[in-house]
Amino acid sequence: MINFRNILLKIKKVRQQNFIVNCDTKKLKKKFQNGKSQKVMLINKGSYEYGYFNFTFLDNMLSSIVDVINRGYIPVVRLDGRKEGWTNWDTFFEQPFQISSDCKQEEYPFKTGLLMATFSTPLDSKKLRLWQKIYSDFAILNKPTQQYVDKEYQELIAGKKVMGVLCRGTDYVKKKPFGHPVQPEVEDVIELVKQKMQELGLDYIYLATEEYRIVKQFEAAFPDKIIVNKRTYYDEIFYQNNCTDIYQVNFERENDIYLKGLEYLASIWLLSRCDALVAGNCGGSTSAIYLNNGKYRFWHLFDLGLYGVNK
Repeated sequence: MINFRNILLKIKKVRQQNFIVNCDTKKLKKKFQNGKSQKVMLINKGSYEYGYFNFTFLDNMLSSIVDVINRGYIPVVRLDGRKEGWTNWDTFFEQPFQISSDCKQEEYPFKTGLLMATFSTPLDSKKLRLWQKIYSDFAILNKPTQQYVDKEYQELIAGKKVMGVLCRGTDYVKKKPFGHPVQPEVEDVIELVKQKMQELGLDYIYLATEEYRIVKQFEAAFPDKIIVNKRTYYDEIFYQNNCTDIYQVNFERENDIYLKGLEYLASIWLLSRCDALVAGNCGGSTSAIYLNNGKYRFWHLFDLGLYGVNK
């Protein structure tokens, strides 16, 4: 039996993809600023309650932004009911468009848009180009966040030939969430990094991970070559307290939720500014590829299938 609803959704997705790929965002912003469109749509729902920053949140909001623009409205992201320290899109990002204060705002009726990044996206050149443009146009850091990222970049990476590496641990590896990409063994990542460092003539490794155990493994394999950004590692508290999710870790500091989000976000932005990337397939690594916008000399995500699903 023909499922006409699915066919209609596919057509709408293709239209949105073509729209955003061909969209001149600068002209669109100028049009909105000149008052040629007064229709504003408020995005105030997410696919689930975000108590902390992660890249599923970012992709969800970007998908909704694209949907709203495609409908002819100016998108504004305002999320209610967030936990203390993690308040809104504005915590880390600029609003996609500026509006006047007297604009009437309609409410976006959905929890997410039609276009959502998937774990297979980086392997699909068409979708990769699409999400590179979406990130480039709308994932714009606000001034304090951009200053934080730029300072870390200048202190850690600028002027060096650097391989970016991302290795997930803690809840991802412990829970093995169904349908999510299987993460590689640290030893396998190290082996590939050694090979590519030599081939590409790179001198340092910028390592993004939440586990200090993984940092120590890389430091043993690459003495004096490991670069890490300022962050507090999760593994000791995570395993001692028998946590099941990484958000349960609390470092007992003021604005802990905000700082954890900032540290995580900065680590992925720095990954995107390395010369090459080797990583497990996850939300952070795919986002680094989108942000890099095709500038990597080499990148590799380990394709090991999905947890609970035969490859």
